[in-house]
Amino acid sequence: MTDDRGDRASNVQSPPTEIIVVSSDERALPKRRRNAHAEPVDQRLLRTIGSIVPADLAPVSQLGLETMLRAMAEATKAAIAADLDCWRDWCDGDSRCPLPADPEDVVLYLNALDALGKKPATLARRVASLGSVHRMVGIAIDVAPTDAPMVRAALKAIRRHRGALQRQAAPLRLGKALDRHAPKGFTLVALLGACGGDLQGLRDAALLSLGYDAGLRVSELTRVEVGQIDLQDDGSATLFIPFSKTDQEQEGAWAWLSVETIRRVDAWREASAIDDGLLFRRVGVDRRRASLSDPDMALAQTTYTIGENALTRQGVNGIYRRVALAAYDMGLVTLAAGKLLDAVQALSTHSLRVGLTQDLFAAGEDGTGIAQALRWSSPTTALRYGRKLAVRSNVAARVLSRVRR
Repeated sequence: MTDDRGDRASNVQSPPTEIIVVSSDERALPKRRRNAHAEPVDQRLLRTIGSIVPADLAPVSQLGLETMLRAMAEATKAAIAADLDCWRDWCDGDSRCPLPADPEDVVLYLNALDALGKKPATLARRVASLGSVHRMVGIAIDVAPTDAPMVRAALKAIRRHRGALQRQAAPLRLGKALDRHAPKGFTLVALLGACGGDLQGLRDAALLSLGYDAGLRVSELTRVEVGQIDLQDDGSATLFIPFSKTDQEQEGAWAWLSVETIRRVDAWREASAIDDGLLFRRVGVDRRRASLSDPDMALAQTTYTIGENALTRQGVNGIYRRVALAAYDMGLVTLAAGKLLDAVQALSTHSLRVGLTQDLFAAGEDGTGIAQALRWSSPTTALRYGRKLAVRSNVAARVLSRVRR
């Protein structure tokens, strides 16, 4: 039995297949390895803080600490806990006091991380996490040691030395003629062409198409529910997004879905009999070969089991890469020899969002409109993902292209 981790398709012809779809039952799916005793993120963070606070620390307001924890996203608390573990281990290895931090120690820590090849963005996050911990326990509420001029100067020096350009996910652009510069490598059209007509393929196609149209983050994509899709008279739809990374107060936002996407979503829903709740779920596949010697077993049998829980980030990432490999095997993508593995590994759960951003820049849209459509926190963020394509639609390009031919 296989699942969304997905095996490469075999070239061996199989006998006629009988397809069976069973009702949702998460127990029937193969289980991923999970730590049954995983520590809650709040408890982990508090435990790590407790391991480094000085013995003479003034009493910390429990109400204040609990309030700060409630105000943080789960991912933020997990990141702070991981960053604090790293800081504590470095301090222990160098016999330094972790809390309150000494600005000189922080600079030495940053230099040590830089020597290990850590990215400037990672260093900045480590410093921000350490500053948050100081404020959480009431040390230097106004100005944390991490805000010291020498710490800021150290970060600036590392950026100047290493460069602040971050590696971004490989874009999954549409692949149609939005502009005259056709994207190379994997495209959304190629991946959609590689999605089969079975239950897993219908799910994958709907997932890819909807994720691209709405420019969803993976945390938003895995939470899409049937009831959040509002059909329009022309066959398109709007998608309500109740929660996102930049909407921690859950005011909600809306995104547009194309007619093609709705057709793919409808095909997946009809085949899976999903009428409400989560739209995208795990699909277990149980394939049993036919017995050539037994006439009563003339047909191979494939049983699909639809789970009840949401897909994980790792599951979505696996789907993109599995379908990309299938697209290459089917000749839908042309890549230079030796480039396949790197191209597949460069795909991630952020690739559709990056691809849509670049397509919109290529079509001549400006950063402000793109930031609004994709719910970026600012046009600056959108420009970072499409800075090269934005050059072709900026003021100079639009004006000079008319007179300098």
